[in-house]
Amino acid sequence: MNKVGLGRFTIILLFAALVAGCGSDAQQRYDRATEALADARERREEAQERVQEKQEELNELKANLDESEERLEKARENMREAEAKVKESVNDQVLFRTIQRKLLDEDKFDESAIAVGVSDRVVTLTGTVPDKSTHKAAMKIAKNQSGVEEVVDFLEIEGEQKQPEAPKNKK
Repeated sequence: MNKVGLGRFTIILLFAALVAGCGSDAQQRYDRATEALADARERREEAQERVQEKQEELNELKANLDESEERLEKARENMREAEAKVKESVNDQVLFRTIQRKLLDEDKFDESAIAVGVSDRVVTLTGTVPDKSTHKAAMKIAKNQSGVEEVVDFLEIEGEQKQPEAPKNKK
């Protein structure tokens, strides 16, 4: 081979090596990209499965909440019915006796002179109490009694002058 032929052969050989090298590098990049794409698809599928699981959990929780709300509403309805029955069965005489008994049974009212009056489920407290805490306790007993519509406070705290409160209309 002459010099020109050898130079051409060398150039062709270098070009072939270069093309082969580029092809190998391009193939590796392609393979890596294909693997990355497959990994991304797998991660996406796993994420979709987790989302689906969470959606199922959320649906179950919503169903439980709905069921709990239904039970709560039934309990509220039962409570309203029970309150209505108490109101029907409780008359003024029962309210008077119950409140009077509670006031007489508690030691904190030993130094008090409280009279209880009941008319149409409106309780009127009159008399004197030694201090504000005893006043508050007497009012609480009357207000918390089932069947009481309203409490009129004519109690006086010893040593203080108090203007009586007018009854409030409750509906």
